[in-house]
Amino acid sequence: MEWQEFFRDTWQTSLVFVSLLVFTRFLGKTQVGQLTFYEYVSGITIGSLAATIAGSEADKVWNHYYDLILFVVLTYVVSVITIKSRPLRKLIEGSPTIVIENGQIIEENMHGLRYDIDELNGQLRQQGVLDPTEVQYAILETSGELSVIKKADYQTMTKSDFNIHLSDPSFPVELIMDGVIIERNLDYQNHSKAWLEQQLADRGIHDVSEVTYAVIDSKGQLFVNPKTQSNYTSDKRSHE
Repeated sequence: MEWQEFFRDTWQTSLVFVSLLVFTRFLGKTQVGQLTFYEYVSGITIGSLAATIAGSEADKVWNHYYDLILFVVLTYVVSVITIKSRPLRKLIEGSPTIVIENGQIIEENMHGLRYDIDELNGQLRQQGVLDPTEVQYAILETSGELSVIKKADYQTMTKSDFNIHLSDPSFPVELIMDGVIIERNLDYQNHSKAWLEQQLADRGIHDVSEVTYAVIDSKGQLFVNPKTQSNYTSDKRSHE
């Protein structure tokens, strides 16, 4: 490979890499977290256009790059429209479909989805269900995942069924990560550094750098995970 080709490939690939980081952030998490059929095809197309840019001739890069930007913009516009228009959202993304009701498999709905019994049984097993008769409702979501609501006799008993009432869990708040205090979270909890240092000292830890992770957990208790001795020693050497 000549130097000219080397630099050309380097900047084209770097352009694609940075652009995809920006575009995926722009489009939001639905492209990754909720892969409907439309979003699945959209993601593949964006990847294909990006690959075309990385391997195209220098005089064609910006033409293909415009195609990529246009497709990303169109994808974003459609996502905004589907949020505001339920009929269009149903047209593009489809609707959840009931495939089991009161223990009975609804074959007509499954045929319309081209969804077979083997797929149904496999997804039921992933939900811990071996017998369709245990199911009150099974719903195939637009993402392809199967939501299962068991009949009352097969549902797990909860504390509320025994009139046992506990306080709701709170969201965990991280105070230390990789030896660094997260001051914003500490202030949010109305705690000071002195309080945190005292809590660490009570656990035999005298330096924040000795802690990998510290969090106020969902029960309101402080959990501290100190670094292992080997990791702590290597960290000290790297700072010397």
